[in-house]
Amino acid sequence: MIKKNIFSLLYKYSPLNFYTNTDNRTIIKSIHNPSAGYEFDREFNPEEIHNVWKEIRLHRRISTISIFILFLAALYEFIFPHFSLFLNNTGFINALVMLAVLLIVCNLSTLICQKAFEKRLFKLCGEYKTVKFVPTEYLDKKYYTIFKFELIKAIAVITIIVSVFMCISPFEIAQKLVHNGRYAEVIKLTTVGANIFPIAQEWYALRGYAKYKIGDYQGAIADYDTAYKLSADEFNIMNFDNKIYIKYYIGEYDSALADFDAEISRARNENERDQFLWDKAQFLYNIKKYEDALAIYDELILNADDDRVFLLKDRIYLERAQVHKKLGNAGAVALDLERAGSVESDLDSYPIPHPVLLIDEETFD
Repeated sequence: MIKKNIFSLLYKYSPLNFYTNTDNRTIIKSIHNPSAGYEFDREFNPEEIHNVWKEIRLHRRISTISIFILFLAALYEFIFPHFSLFLNNTGFINALVMLAVLLIVCNLSTLICQKAFEKRLFKLCGEYKTVKFVPTEYLDKKYYTIFKFELIKAIAVITIIVSVFMCISPFEIAQKLVHNGRYAEVIKLTTVGANIFPIAQEWYALRGYAKYKIGDYQGAIADYDTAYKLSADEFNIMNFDNKIYIKYYIGEYDSALADFDAEISRARNENERDQFLWDKAQFLYNIKKYEDALAIYDELILNADDDRVFLLKDRIYLERAQVHKKLGNAGAVALDLERAGSVESDLDSYPIPHPVLLIDEETFD
């Protein structure tokens, strides 16, 4: 009884409860405005009701497909090609923009479809007047059965889709292919994914790793650069570091240093700037530009004196001691070790790290 009442209530406000017959009048519900209806001064027979239903179903499908196509057009012609416009906005502003686009698309499509339906309805059934539509309590067995069937289908489809994505995501499939060394398949899968949803940084990060493994270094650099620009989470820096690693690996040192300078100049806060400065100092050490590295370590020490939370002062002293050792400054090495509370043997325990290639926080190279 409860089940029947719930279905009946849902049916009352569903698209399948589309007509009422009262006092030798028939009111057909508007296909896009459930509170509006079209009143005819006669009672429709079952065949006429069925013909009206076919028109409603046809126009609803056309409307749904039109909304989908227009939304894809807006997505791929406006939002995706200009994704950089959204990167510096808050989530609230981006949500408003997306909502505005969706409303424009929906209203445009439904208005066109509504006018077409009204013309078709006039041609099929004759003159009508616009009135308020009040859902009927009458259960038409034919359309009530269709309603229950459609509702069950919708629930089943949603359940299947949710279950599939809960079991495994396309990113997980690509990661498994990476771990199995099937890099050509990774590139194919991630390329398809990037074409479908080009603002997901995971596609480019995974494809960048696969391209690096097959020797397409410039392609890998381009993908990691795109992933870095797209990413907004706490692992964003990983894509930047991977781009720097590949440039280090192929000897494009000047290009890598230019990337560091660009990020340092547009850092959003002191901690972010310190992070790029520290990474640049380590990079300079690894390419044997010790004087340049020393200048940055001196700056980092001063920043640490200002209680910068990101900077670990003892670690900076140890790394600067490594630079002084390469430059032959024995006295400076001893002084930095003393300030760090360490001894000469500790230098081997705290080496300056080399650039590495990362994927999912695991080191692969």
